[in-house]
Amino acid sequence: MLETLNVFGPNISTAEGSDWQRQRKLTATPFNEQKSPLVWNESFHQAEDMLKSWSSQSRHGTNATPDDTRTLALHVLAYVAFQKSYPFGSISHHTIQGQDSLTYRDSISIILENALLIMVLPEKMFNLPFLPRRSQQVGWAINSFRNYMASQVEAEKKLIRNGMSGTGNLVSNLVRASNDSKSTSLDHSEDNKFKPLTNAEILGNIFVFNFAGHDTTAISLSYSILLLVANPQVQDWIHEEIEYYVRDQDSKALAYSELFPKLKRSLAVLLETLRLYNPLPGIPKYTGSKSTDLMVNGHTYHIPANYLVVPHLQALHTHPRHWGRDSLTWRPERWIESSGNLEKEALFNPPKGTYFPWSEGIRNCPGKKFAQVEFVATLTALFRSHTAEPVPNKSESLDAARKRTLDVVKDSNVELLLQMANPRSVSIRWRQRPAKN
Repeated sequence: MLETLNVFGPNISTAEGSDWQRQRKLTATPFNEQKSPLVWNESFHQAEDMLKSWSSQSRHGTNATPDDTRTLALHVLAYVAFQKSYPFGSISHHTIQGQDSLTYRDSISIILENALLIMVLPEKMFNLPFLPRRSQQVGWAINSFRNYMASQVEAEKKLIRNGMSGTGNLVSNLVRASNDSKSTSLDHSEDNKFKPLTNAEILGNIFVFNFAGHDTTAISLSYSILLLVANPQVQDWIHEEIEYYVRDQDSKALAYSELFPKLKRSLAVLLETLRLYNPLPGIPKYTGSKSTDLMVNGHTYHIPANYLVVPHLQALHTHPRHWGRDSLTWRPERWIESSGNLEKEALFNPPKGTYFPWSEGIRNCPGKKFAQVEFVATLTALFRSHTAEPVPNKSESLDAARKRTLDVVKDSNVELLLQMANPRSVSIRWRQRPAKN
């Protein structure tokens, strides 16, 4: 099932046992806390530019929310991983004439848009000369991505040979972690945990980091924005917190270390959205190599070896026993243990085993903090001084438009990930909040 993710090379998502432990250790650097300020700053910058684009369309509104959140997520990944900064704007592939005209952004964007096809079809299929231009672009993107990464890896290895410091980007982190491991492995030649990443594993992990971190973040943002549009009282609720901590500070002065830990309500929006609308409907797990008996509430269950187990997240995340009678209602306030004082509010910690949108245990998602920081920064930029409302259809009231927006959110289905069937049917108008006297 997960083997399809090996399309660009072996990676941490498909590795098992000691091989997984080795890859987890060598791929940990890109997700350490030192990267969080970069994620925060670029997310805030991209969200501000996205808001400018949206608010300039205040008359008719914009229905580009799902497309623009994909662009934002892609740009944040490109900046944090490769220090490539792109101005916010929609991505078009219509002008691409051949492989040589592809930028890194073009390549990874095309690959992510066509990930399912790339995973299930042989790569040579995309290089057939009689295919439509769109299919040929996928082949060009694959080749361009491979070539770009190969050149990045070789450039980093050359810096190491010359005793020079690295660029600090994702490839640099992976190559240098592998080089350190290679030095150690000389004394442990038979120990798998000291083996460096191969070039194929570096490429495979870079693809998986992009695949896992792009669509999931973009989808979560799209769902959250439409849910906020349908629930103006929640917009006011998060704005109250943002206003309290941010006030009139310049956006460049809004430091990650100072603000992120305080913006619990914005994080609560993400947690609640993932509770009901997790992009991953289930998280594949495998039982161990040996069978075992599990005792639960006085009953013994036999767990066979080497079985695929896929916990049903939506069922678990909406069980009334854990989430109450309103378990199917989107209510971010449930995540705040309120004291009546903003500075003393704390996030609710669900009982173990009742909530794990990023998986749980040693194989939890390494990009969890990355996603949280990106989301909170984006929401802060969007709702700091603006409100969002649906543009009513002809003869439709604003309340009816909000109900229609909620219906659009609920009309979701699973392709590769959970997605709304028709999110572009909702146009959103962004307006400046009136100044307080």
